[in-house]
Amino acid sequence: MAQDRTLYERSHVFIKDRLPQTETRDGSLDEITGTITITTNDRGRFFRFLPKGIEDNVTDDWALVNNGQSVISFKNSKNENNTLIFSPNPLLKFRIHFNINTLRSIRRQHMLHGIANMVFALKDGTTFPTFYFNLGGSKELLDLLGQYLLLEKSPRDNRLYIVREEIPQESQPQPVSAYDQLNLFDNSNDLFKRIKGSDSRRTAIEKFSRVTHFFKDALLGQNDVITSGEHSEATIEPDITALMESFSEELRESNNDGFEVIYKVDFKKLPEVTRYPPLTKKEWEMCLDKDGRVIDVNKMKERIFRGGLESNELRSVVWKFLLNYYPWSSTSDERVELAKQKEAEYFAMKLQWKSMNEQQKQRNNLFRDRESLIDKDVIRTDRTHVYFQGDNNLHLEVLHDVLMTYNMFNFDLGYVQGMNDLLSPILIVMEDEVDAFWCFVGLMERMQQNFHMDQSHIKRQLGNLHTLLQFIDAELANYLAENNSSNMYFFFRWMLICFKREFSFEDVMYLWEVLWTDHPCENFELLVCLAILISQKTVIMESKFGCNEILKHINDLSLKVQLEPLLKHAEGLYILLKEHDQATPGLPPQISAIMFPNQNKNLKKSSRQDGHDSDSDATSTISSVKSSRGASPNPDVEHKPRTRHLTESHSIDENDSAVVSHTKKT
Repeated sequence: MAQDRTLYERSHVFIKDRLPQTETRDGSLDEITGTITITTNDRGRFFRFLPKGIEDNVTDDWALVNNGQSVISFKNSKNENNTLIFSPNPLLKFRIHFNINTLRSIRRQHMLHGIANMVFALKDGTTFPTFYFNLGGSKELLDLLGQYLLLEKSPRDNRLYIVREEIPQESQPQPVSAYDQLNLFDNSNDLFKRIKGSDSRRTAIEKFSRVTHFFKDALLGQNDVITSGEHSEATIEPDITALMESFSEELRESNNDGFEVIYKVDFKKLPEVTRYPPLTKKEWEMCLDKDGRVIDVNKMKERIFRGGLESNELRSVVWKFLLNYYPWSSTSDERVELAKQKEAEYFAMKLQWKSMNEQQKQRNNLFRDRESLIDKDVIRTDRTHVYFQGDNNLHLEVLHDVLMTYNMFNFDLGYVQGMNDLLSPILIVMEDEVDAFWCFVGLMERMQQNFHMDQSHIKRQLGNLHTLLQFIDAELANYLAENNSSNMYFFFRWMLICFKREFSFEDVMYLWEVLWTDHPCENFELLVCLAILISQKTVIMESKFGCNEILKHINDLSLKVQLEPLLKHAEGLYILLKEHDQATPGLPPQISAIMFPNQNKNLKKSSRQDGHDSDSDATSTISSVKSSRGASPNPDVEHKPRTRHLTESHSIDENDSAVVSHTKKT
């Protein structure tokens, strides 16, 4: 066994994540404290984070970690008393170990009056949780890694270090891959040499078998299987091939020839955005008249957009308005009567499926398959949250009944996996079966297009995201295109269940109520997606991530993105888009149609009344913008933007501003 020599060790380092069985009502994350060590042996140098509470049993002959929840280990005692041990420990999920040669980037943030932290990203796109150094030591760790890796500070972000290559060590043995050890080919044979290929090709072959499963997990989450029955042909999964082909075809059709008008918008300089503390119960009550009506609906929605709601108690009231259970113009007495009526309707529908016997179910295959799928999904819905913990949990039964009743209410759509994720927070907030059902109905009115089998709405939204990104950050859009990622697949799960698995429970509820206000625009969630992606631009581009690495990196951002700065960024993007839409010559029609669809419809109507069809007069083309991969110019020096034309209608702007061509057919 290789003998480890410790090069670095630091205790009292912690990461923030959620331990199983400790989900709290406020959605706060746990601090998992442990020790970071850097060790070296004849196999290389290794980073390890060992959470406090896990014994380092290196004497075991083998150990199998079971889904990050437990470990099964075996010790050969060379006699009949060999031991097989099952050790449940949720901390195993947070044990981290990797060869430092697999590092792609390191981000170190040191605050004058705060705790320094570091984020490590690997070459395969894996991004680990942020490590917080409670007692210092981050600089020493960075310096040590710099002795063995060639670290280059990013010209865009002085906190980010890109690993360019390993510093050569003559004494270090060259690693031999498992592929080479097989000796399948005679090296003297040129044909076999060509088949065997380069190191990078062999690495790709060795890892290829993981790709299929990874794509599925990244889109829908691990262990998520969307089926409507027991047969594989009934699977309702995203048709990846069809989506990619349709996206490619749509993008190919997006270019037109003709003269161009350049729209120049600098999205790097976002305006200041003010956000407020959450709306309180007292504020809410002050906004009601003597009959219980909301005095100023737009003002109330704006207030919720700016700060969200302070508690689940207040959410249980206000969400009913946001989700159209209660009309905004209703009085207190009218809402009492409406609630009685809705309660009767609910239990009448529930009785329909409750009273079905087995013979009736056997004659209705669709109903039976949906019931089976609901049964499977409910038992694994947010089981780490305190509301759904424990065996024979009554709240899970309510979740099941609400989904079954919705299946009867909207039988054409029925139940599709992911709906359970959307219902869960509503039930936690309402703590009432009837209220949860009707609020869920309101939410599905907003989102049911996401669950259509042809996935046309999701395809359209992902296409809109690509179009917006081309306008807002053409350099990043071009990089994604060069790496076969312009289909924006890493957004699929985000869009399908509205960020449900990307943020903590509390942040998800906050984000949802912000989006439900439809302020400042109906498609604000698209700008939220872009704000997340743009925040990762430097890491993605300077780490030279390919398609799989980008997908994995974005998927690994779950629970690692701060929501408040994200909302500010997204609103800043909206303000700039709005300003330029109202200016001359305005936004290109494609962008305006995405962000301001109602305004776009009015313009079309007005144009037709004047005897013109705006759709036939002009089309807009978003230029694919490429910028130099070299160092960015000094940000303290003002540079006059220079635009040089390449081929067709493509243009390049060296200050990375959005450049859009508006093409008019002649």
